[in-house]
Amino acid sequence: MIYIFNGGQTEVRRITGASKKLSLLCLPLVGLAMLLTPTASAVAGKELLRVEQNQAFQGICCFSWPESVQVTEPSKVMPVVVTWSTDYQATGPFLAGLSVNGKPCKFLGSASIQPFGPGDGSGPFESRYFQWTILPDDGLRRGNNTFTLCGGGTLSPSAIILLGFNTLSVRMTK
Repeated sequence: MIYIFNGGQTEVRRITGASKKLSLLCLPLVGLAMLLTPTASAVAGKELLRVEQNQAFQGICCFSWPESVQVTEPSKVMPVVVTWSTDYQATGPFLAGLSVNGKPCKFLGSASIQPFGPGDGSGPFESRYFQWTILPDDGLRRGNNTFTLCGGGTLSPSAIILLGFNTLSVRMTK
């Protein structure tokens, strides 16, 4: 029997033999679907970097910023997705890109960071989010691959960017 509560009234319904058979047939299918559904997996330590203190950089593009993540490619090299989100203040326009395996800084998608705030940590911060797809032709190789943030000012060598809380991560694609 099934008890159904409907607006203060209780209905009692009897389950028929056909309903029982259907329920018994569906239950294993639901269980199988749950087993086969991919779950969120933990990110390996080298694939994720979280910075919780302000870091200031100054200068014309392009130079490395000391934030890196790594991923290990299988024998068949596949694209990866690198994601970076940051709070920042910048006294001038900046570019942000990636150095793949120690090669020169590349801009593999969105790159601009607009001026915002005094660059000294006082006052509000702006937020910026980047997501870059790195293809095998961009310098990926079998084994360990390192992705380092890089960039710099576009107009003035005295421009400062102050990075606040930020997260850099890399994920393999399927």
